[in-house]
Amino acid sequence: MSRKLIIFTCVIVSVLLLGVGLQTIRTVDLFPLSSARNVYQEAQFSVKSSAQSSITGDKLSLYMYTNPKDSEGNKVKVNLQTALGLAKLHADSITADELRTIKPNPWTVILLTGEDISELDQTVIQSYLKEGGRLLAFTRFYAPEWNDMLGIESNNEFIERTIHGIEVNQTVFPGYPNLPASNALFSNSMLDIKLKPQVKVYLSAEGVPMLWKNNYGQGSVVFWNSTNSIQKVGRGLMVQSIGLALDSLVTSQVAVRSLNIDDFPSPVPLVVNPLIRQEYGLSTPAFYERIWWADMARFAKLYGWKYTGLMIGNYQNQTSSPLPTLLGNYPKILPYFGSKLLGQGGEIGLHGYNHQSLVTAKEPIDTNLGYVPWPDKASMVESLQRMVELSNDLFPGHELKTYVPPSNVLNKTGKAAIAEAVPSIDIISSLYYTGEEEGFLEQEFGVDSEFPQFTNFPRISSGYWLDDSTKFYVNDVIANFGLVNHFVHPDDALDIQRSGGKGWKYLSEQFEAWMASLNRNYAYLQPLTVRDAVKKLSIYSAGKVDVHYSKDVITITTKDELVPMHYTVRVPDNRTPEISKAAGVLTRMEHTDGLWHLEAHQPTVTLQLKEMKP
Repeated sequence: MSRKLIIFTCVIVSVLLLGVGLQTIRTVDLFPLSSARNVYQEAQFSVKSSAQSSITGDKLSLYMYTNPKDSEGNKVKVNLQTALGLAKLHADSITADELRTIKPNPWTVILLTGEDISELDQTVIQSYLKEGGRLLAFTRFYAPEWNDMLGIESNNEFIERTIHGIEVNQTVFPGYPNLPASNALFSNSMLDIKLKPQVKVYLSAEGVPMLWKNNYGQGSVVFWNSTNSIQKVGRGLMVQSIGLALDSLVTSQVAVRSLNIDDFPSPVPLVVNPLIRQEYGLSTPAFYERIWWADMARFAKLYGWKYTGLMIGNYQNQTSSPLPTLLGNYPKILPYFGSKLLGQGGEIGLHGYNHQSLVTAKEPIDTNLGYVPWPDKASMVESLQRMVELSNDLFPGHELKTYVPPSNVLNKTGKAAIAEAVPSIDIISSLYYTGEEEGFLEQEFGVDSEFPQFTNFPRISSGYWLDDSTKFYVNDVIANFGLVNHFVHPDDALDIQRSGGKGWKYLSEQFEAWMASLNRNYAYLQPLTVRDAVKKLSIYSAGKVDVHYSKDVITITTKDELVPMHYTVRVPDNRTPEISKAAGVLTRMEHTDGLWHLEAHQPTVTLQLKEMKP
């Protein structure tokens, strides 16, 4: 190499190193420390009880029958009971013999959860329906002698392949997207049937009727030609389909929406990301501060979000002592973004000391994650205590309440470590739906059965761009009991796989379109941090709602319940519900016949069902 070339090379290297140094300096200067201290303001909710008074009308009676020998039917039963509980409905389990004693009534529904109906007497069911009783079957069954009651003109037994997808023919609850046959979210064994002309079809799959209603005598039958009622996805449809069998139905809604930012605040990688460099010409830290956070702050202002950020200390894989110190090369980034988050009325929760899931080598985890197990609970406790110390130092007075497990993997040892190291944490948010991978923590909403000091508040959905399956998840939980719990990650925009190769401009536009749609269709969902959402859900769960029905009047009474309280109200197509101005606000739900949203401002609300003028 010539002397001139060596000198030229040294100059180039020096310039590059100077550029890196200046970039690092600029990165640090991006995050000026604030002396402001943010104190979390807890949301307040009004709780009232109705005064005792005599109320006329019938209460709703739901009777659930499952053949004890039908294992799949019993799984559907458990799933349905959970869905009903979330909507503040209740069903009594009955035997085949007890079913014979049920008196027909417009407000009585027999719910069949399985396909084994061998114990049931067809003539008893026929008589019950003809005299005005209602029946709903959640699992398809082959019984040709029932064809007339079910509205089936011809029945060719079972289709010899699995049917996929779902198509909305008539709206059961607004907002559900159609899912094509290429979508495996709904996979069903179905009957090959032809329905009578008078039957009303609500849902179908690959052209096969899936959900329909048939009037029979003075009563009616709603039938699910499906084996999907065993899974969580579809609980909202299950609950709302009960209303199809009745003249009227009231279901309760907690009316909450939460938006979590996972891995935030966290150390921002001081590297150049090709996606960000190509789209904005910025370093990763500059992009986070100038573009990503600016947009997130704008979304919070426009759509009312109160973000919950889940803080993480580092991305190293060390799980045993001595654990590396925190902040290191990132002294200003965590306090900067944390202060911004708290300043908007948000919450800071805990994701972990690092991104290694709190499991030992003896506990299940998908090996493809490549995580390093923790040697024991004591090591977990040490790491969590490090984060508590850091949080207290950076955000004095802000109590950690919410924990989200890295990669949604958590087991008993980890829960015990959290309880010991961070006693202020009383909320764990993992997954509502899981796949078949090992170790994923799937949750139901409510108190944890193993560690009652924790309340489970699982995520429903995630991502800036929601595909149709994800939109289906979101809508179904709204239909069930009125709740959204969505997660995003700051680095989704940096990851080619998670972003689908799309830039932040595209992702942010898609994200905002979803938020705008959510606000437009479900304006009543109250934006809350996770800790306040759990507080509201706990009050909602502990309260009691009683509904009395008659042909012309529906009366709702509550005890220790939220005010305002939210309900979905289904009434006959030819009726319009009316209430006094002081009692609340009624809003017709779009694209539906007879379905309304009620915001009740009083613990007792009376709806008058007025006949619609021709």
